[in-house]
Amino acid sequence: MASTRMSAPMRGVTLQLSRLSVRQDAVPKCITSSFARPISTSPSSRASAPLSTITTSASAPLHPIKPIEQQTVLATIHHFPSLEPLRFESYPANHLYLPTRRDILHRAIVYEGDMTRLGTASTKTRYEVRGSARKIRPQKGSGKARLGDKNSPMLRGGGVAFGPKPRDFSTGLQKKVYDLAWRTALSYRYRKGELVIVDNAIEIESPSAKLLKDIFDSHPWGGSTGRSLLITLEQRPLLEQALDAMGRSRQSLTWDEVDVKDLLELSRIVIERDALKNILLFHQEDLTHTALPWYKGMVRSSPPTELEAVPGWLEFRELMSVPAAERDEARIDMYESLASARWQEAADLPLDHPRKNELTISSLELSAQSKDLLAVSPRTFHGLSELRETETHHQRILLKTEAIEMRVQALRLRGKNEEADRLWQKAGDMRIDVEAAEADLYTIQGNQCAAQAEEFRRRGLHAKGDEQQRMAEEWFAKADALNEVEGEEVEEELFDEEIEQELLEESLEEKKADEKLETKAETNAAAEQKLEGEREDGTAQSNVEAKVESVPEKK
Repeated sequence: MASTRMSAPMRGVTLQLSRLSVRQDAVPKCITSSFARPISTSPSSRASAPLSTITTSASAPLHPIKPIEQQTVLATIHHFPSLEPLRFESYPANHLYLPTRRDILHRAIVYEGDMTRLGTASTKTRYEVRGSARKIRPQKGSGKARLGDKNSPMLRGGGVAFGPKPRDFSTGLQKKVYDLAWRTALSYRYRKGELVIVDNAIEIESPSAKLLKDIFDSHPWGGSTGRSLLITLEQRPLLEQALDAMGRSRQSLTWDEVDVKDLLELSRIVIERDALKNILLFHQEDLTHTALPWYKGMVRSSPPTELEAVPGWLEFRELMSVPAAERDEARIDMYESLASARWQEAADLPLDHPRKNELTISSLELSAQSKDLLAVSPRTFHGLSELRETETHHQRILLKTEAIEMRVQALRLRGKNEEADRLWQKAGDMRIDVEAAEADLYTIQGNQCAAQAEEFRRRGLHAKGDEQQRMAEEWFAKADALNEVEGEEVEEELFDEEIEQELLEESLEEKKADEKLETKAETNAAAEQKLEGEREDGTAQSNVEAKVESVPEKK
């Protein structure tokens, strides 16, 4: 029978080695195999067996176990949003490979919960309630209980006895314990494979809920696999707007807004590399034993460089950050400035440059969109009501016409000539309306100047009156010139319409003559066919009569 005194230390060594084998750079698993010892159980052999007879099956020498401060782990760095693996990056084991300590995590979560309690509940005592201090009824003689004033807590409307008052619920926790809880939570996610580190900024092109949903569906980030927490270095406005549209407002946080509970709440963590660096740098005071100022070593900004390289994306992000009520006005100014910048950039490029045509088309389309928006919501004009209405009408038609003409140019550059011709004809019709509105505007301005001239002359200011009269005549001359041009254009259109009508009538007459000739030819053909039929019938009848005559009569 084996000695329990001898076997107990062996079990302890085996257990210790088996625990150490799960660590990096630890003893290989083959060393943890059971130790061999003599099979003999005689008392003499037990008493005389030296410790040197105990052998192991390990053939390799034992390696020294590194302290956890010297160990490292590898983490995969991905690219957002494709999550394409880019490289491996080494992190200290005491940052991302700590053992799970439930007690430390519990203390940190309770500490954070106590810190977030407002503690603003408050009630009024009997001395704070408004009311008279008169005693309600006599002390004795009523047969009822004793009562004081109406502010008594026993009465309705009185004060509250032992009610809550504003207080601070926050509790204390050592900084080193809280830092350990942070790294323990990150290590727990890393061990389970639920810590996704991305190298670039977690930002999307536009605040589209459909786009973000497609990104989530392409990766196991939602649905049956649970939700994910997106931790960024700084504010990502387009990402936050898309998450708000999806009803997931708390799924995107900056690194300084996250707490330990957030790290453990959702199914996985998608974090920017710079944000992870700041978190680890901010929560390692228990390792360095020095208080690090917040500004030293921290990454301040991590802009989305790939999206910023897209022309106009920065302006678009700035536009989406404007409140919705002011967005239309800001959109007009932004479209105009961006169209001007792209037009200038295209003008500076050589003719054979591949981006020249693209920038020109984009500039024309942006200008057309800005004019459409300005036509829908025109800006404020100052002056008399009739003049303001006429100016508004003229500007609205002019902007619509210019927008159509710019779209025509863009379509011609794209090679869509048929659609461009159709829009160009529409723009020509609208140009006539623009000239008519402009003539009305000139007439109203002339009338206004004439009225001011009469007013000046009535007051004795003849010089100013003559000046206003000259201005009125100039406005009337401009209106007459536009009306003459419009009349000439109308006459040309009428002349063209008359020519088209004459050509149409001639074609109709030719068509009728052709139809008559075809009808006459068909009638003649039918008559000829009828005559031929009658001839054939007459020939057949004569043949029958000849045959009848040739047959002899029976006697």
